[in-house]
Amino acid sequence: MGTNKREITSSSIALIRAIEAFEAEAGIRTPALAKESGIPLTTLRKILTLKSAVDYEQLRKISGALNIKVSELVARAEDIAARAGLEDKGGDIH
Repeated sequence: MGTNKREITSSSIALIRAIEAFEAEAGIRTPALAKESGIPLTTLRKILTLKSAVDYEQLRKISGALNIKVSELVARAEDIAARAGLEDKGGDIH
């Protein structure tokens, strides 16, 4: 059986910060986001505390609950990473 353990990267941190920013802008708290997205609250909390990796389907559900596109979420994460100096010389977040 596989595990969901992985190294916490700068891009993971930036993605979580982006989710939190969109939550704040939408005036939605994590329990409501869990309900709207259909992701169990315990799973969403693990994602937001970097104890579990988020997959594309979960990102799609989170984005849908926040009424944004996945691409908007990723773009915000990239902006956050750039402002925090988390990008490497090739422009990729590391």
